[in-house]
Amino acid sequence: MAMNQREKYLAMGVGLVASLFVGQYVVNSVQKGYADKLQKIDELNKKKQDQDLQITAGVIASQKLVAVVGRSLPKLEEKARADYMEWLIDLGESANLREPTPSLVGDQKDRDGAYHLFKFQLSGSGTIENATKLLHDFYTKDYLHRITRFNLAPVTGQPDQLAISMDCEAIALGTAKEKQPAPQQPSARIVKSLEEYKKTIVERNMFSPMNQPPKLEPTKVVEAKIGLPLDHTVEAKDPDATHKIKYELVGDAPKGLTVDPDTGKLTWSSNELGEFKVNLKATDSGLPPKSSTQLLTINVKEPPPPAKEPVKFDVASQSVVTALLSGKNGPEAWVHSKTDDKKFYLHKGDQLKLGGIEGKVIDIGLNYVEFETESRRWVVGQDESIADAFNRGQID
Repeated sequence: MAMNQREKYLAMGVGLVASLFVGQYVVNSVQKGYADKLQKIDELNKKKQDQDLQITAGVIASQKLVAVVGRSLPKLEEKARADYMEWLIDLGESANLREPTPSLVGDQKDRDGAYHLFKFQLSGSGTIENATKLLHDFYTKDYLHRITRFNLAPVTGQPDQLAISMDCEAIALGTAKEKQPAPQQPSARIVKSLEEYKKTIVERNMFSPMNQPPKLEPTKVVEAKIGLPLDHTVEAKDPDATHKIKYELVGDAPKGLTVDPDTGKLTWSSNELGEFKVNLKATDSGLPPKSSTQLLTINVKEPPPPAKEPVKFDVASQSVVTALLSGKNGPEAWVHSKTDDKKFYLHKGDQLKLGGIEGKVIDIGLNYVEFETESRRWVVGQDESIADAFNRGQID
C-alpha cells in the first residue's frame, strides 16, 4: 500500500531523528576515545618524566658516590677494622690522652651491600685542651665517619683531668677498594684553626657563662696638686661579683707612681706642673682571666692659696673687773666675761684663764687687781678690759 504524502513526511522525520541520535552517539564515542588517548599520553609522559628524574638523581648520586669513595674505609672488613683502630690510637696519642684505648663495639651491613657500618669507641683521660685537640683532629680527618657520643667527667683527686669517652661510626662503601688508602686531604668541615677553637673552648669555664671583662672607663682625667699626694683610686666593676680584680701599670709611667694591685689606689706626688699620662689594666679572676685598660691623664696644678683663718673673738677683751670688795675671806675681785656671761670671784692666789690670757692673782687693792703671768706682773683697774691690761703689762 503506497504511503500518502503525510506519511512520507512523517517517515522522513523519524529517520532524521534516528540519524541524529546515531550521529551523536558516534561523535561521543569518538570524543571519549580521543580524551582517553590524551589522558594515557599524559600519564605516559609523566611516567617518563619521573623515570628521567630518577635516572638524573641516580647519576648525581653515582657521581657523589664516586666523589666520596676516597673517604671510605677499605671494602675488606678486616682491613677496615685494623686501619681505623690504628688511626684511633694515633688520634689519642696526638691529643696527648693518657692511656688511649680504642675498641670495636659493633658493626652492621646494609642489606643491599651499599656500605658496611663499623662502630668504635675511644677512651682515655686528659685536660679540656686534650679533648679539644681530639675533636679537632677527628673532624680534620676526611673519613666517612661521625661522633655519636662524646662524654667528659672529672677524675677524682685530679682537678685538671677529665675522663674522656668517645663513640663514633665509620663506613666502608661497597664500591671502595679492598685495600682503600686513608684520605690524605683535610676535611672541609673544620673552618677554624686549633688555636681559635682553644680560645672559645679551652679558655673558659665550661660550667658557667663565658667570662666578661671588668668594666673600666677607657679614659679618665683627674687633678693633682704639686707637692701633694695624689688622691685617686681606679675603680673597675666586674659583671661577676665573685671575681677579684687585680690592678697594674702598663708601659711607661711617671717616676714614682705606683698602684695597689688589690685596691687600685694610686700613690704619687709630683714636684712638676703639667699633664702626665699612664695606662692602667684591671684583670679579673675568671676563667680565663679577662682585662680592661684605661688611659689616665693626671693634670698637676698649683694648690689653691691657703684659706684665711677667721678672726678669733678675744674673750678677754670683753671681760672687765666689775667690783673690788673686802669679804670675810679677805679682799675679793669680781670679773665678768660678757661674751659667755660668766662671772669669776677671785681671791689672792686664784688662777684666771680667759681666752689666751692666763694669770695668777698676786694682790687685790682698793682699785686694782695685780696678776702674774710667767713671772711678769700686770695690773687691771676696775671697769678695765682684762686684755687691755695684759697687753699694757707686756709693754711696760
